[in-house]
Amino acid sequence: VARPSQCLCSGTDVNCDGKRFASVPAAIPITTQRLWLSNNQLTKLDPGVFDSLAAPLTILALNDNQLQALSEGLFDRLGKLQHLDLSKNQLKSIPQGA
Repeated sequence: VARPSQCLCSGTDVNCDGKRFASVPAAIPITTQRLWLSNNQLTKLDPGVFDSLAAPLTILALNDNQLQALSEGLFDRLGKLQHLDLSKNQLKSIPQGA
């Protein structure tokens, strides 16, 4: 199973906290249930970036980044998502349907 080399992977957890990523790393396992992308340098999230994780993802931490905007429908396919942390970013608003 391919995994992002700089992230800590344990079972269904992928921790990419504080790795200075400017974009969401490739090769996040599709079985990931909990994904931490906190304390990075993310400024935007491309539409569909989380679509391959749609089935299992329950926790997504995007706090402490530099996100300025979110695309409409970005989280639409994450039907099992229970916790989304967008705190400490530069978001001025969140579009309806994001």
